[in-house]
Amino acid sequence: MSPSEQHPPAFERIATGVPGLDPILGGGLVASGVYIVVGEPGAGKTIFANQLCYSQAQQGTRCLYVTLLAESHSRMLANLRSMAFFDASQLPQRIYYVSGFRMLEEQGLPGLLELLRREMRNHGAGILVLDGLVQAQEAAGSSRDFKKFIHELQVSAGLSRFTALLLTSSVGPTVHPEYTMVDGILELRERTAAMRSWREIQVRKFRGSASLNGSHHFRISEAGLEVFPRLESMASRTQPPDWGTQRVRFGVPTLDAMIPEGIAAASTTLVMGPPGCGKTILGSSHLAEGLRLGEPGLMVSFYEGPDRLLHKAANVGLSLASGVKDGRLVLQWNMPAECNLDLVAHNMLEDVRKRGVKRLFVDGLSAMVETTNEPARISPFFAALTQELRRHGVTTVFTLETPRLFGPDMDVPLGTGLSGVAENLLFMRHLELNGRLRRLLSIFKLRDADYDPTLREFLITSQGIEIQPPFQPSPELLLTGIARFPGNHS
Repeated sequence: MSPSEQHPPAFERIATGVPGLDPILGGGLVASGVYIVVGEPGAGKTIFANQLCYSQAQQGTRCLYVTLLAESHSRMLANLRSMAFFDASQLPQRIYYVSGFRMLEEQGLPGLLELLRREMRNHGAGILVLDGLVQAQEAAGSSRDFKKFIHELQVSAGLSRFTALLLTSSVGPTVHPEYTMVDGILELRERTAAMRSWREIQVRKFRGSASLNGSHHFRISEAGLEVFPRLESMASRTQPPDWGTQRVRFGVPTLDAMIPEGIAAASTTLVMGPPGCGKTILGSSHLAEGLRLGEPGLMVSFYEGPDRLLHKAANVGLSLASGVKDGRLVLQWNMPAECNLDLVAHNMLEDVRKRGVKRLFVDGLSAMVETTNEPARISPFFAALTQELRRHGVTTVFTLETPRLFGPDMDVPLGTGLSGVAENLLFMRHLELNGRLRRLLSIFKLRDADYDPTLREFLITSQGIEIQPPFQPSPELLLTGIARFPGNHS
């Protein structure tokens, strides 16, 4: 058997020009294939098809866009002019718009098929878009006639070596029996829950290679369609590398003294506590220590904006602004409402790969947990995210807000899915005693390292966090229930 027979050549691919979509398709559309794009009106089908055409035109490929709708081309182009991908210089040399509406009405499917063949041949086009397949389906005399139309279009695509996109609105069943003849089916849809809505894309069928299963989020902006592959489907299935005996310190001398060896490099630390207890300052110290050692850092926040976070850090002696100024530290702020998990992960991991980030601080994890449209994904999402961060050697600190402001008990929000995958767990809390609010810290879990398990009071000063000597509970404190604080093993 020859090498070519043992390893058949890979299919030629057509880039869609839609960020994030080609990885889902295994590298793009297979050349000379016929694909159906289905979705309700307003789902984004026309924008998607035009985005592909203009992307291909930039590479020198000619595209034919045939409409079967009554909407004029001038109106369609007027709606496209605000899109970043729109380029009027490509008209009509490389992108040509034709209406097949009258031909379909007068001569039916045979006449439409002849029009498509003739125009593709005359323009030497490599991409065909047929917008309004539902009109052709309704004009077919029978299901057999429609199947014949699809089949003959596939034959033409193979002989003339062009790739076809057939756009149709979902009427009745999402996937009609006739659609099984094509090479692929992409479904665009908009989901609604309560007052929220979001967009999803799903590959229902794809011949020629494996594709990422399930639904994936996308958005429509002035840039066109942007797809964010579901993180769980993109995460590597191989074991992350072993970072050996490398250790990392928080940059808080009194806390580092409680962990003589330091925490494991590329590990995940979850810091839990009520508002105002010092979680953000501890995470900022983690980044400041990395900057001191020359390690690129990334801060991802939800509730507090970059300027406010830098000001807060400066007030406790942490100079993060210089790192931002010279590019060693990047601050990403996200709107803490209707959080898109995959968008946050995409931006985070993209910067990690681009700059070789070694320290990450995610402040306000509660925003992701409480505002996501998909609460059932929280556990697998964080498992995939922490694995990818570990794979890149990133030491991560997450903060998670607990609901109880102060008192003898600590409410641990175990539903986040992160407490199970975090190697290190730290608890912060407030205690009201004798008219004074005191801050307490306890190390609950630490991977592969000895640590001081005693309950400690700490202060926040102009020099940052200062942890006090081991806490000795008085009889009054014991009456408040402080002995039930997690991690108090003294």
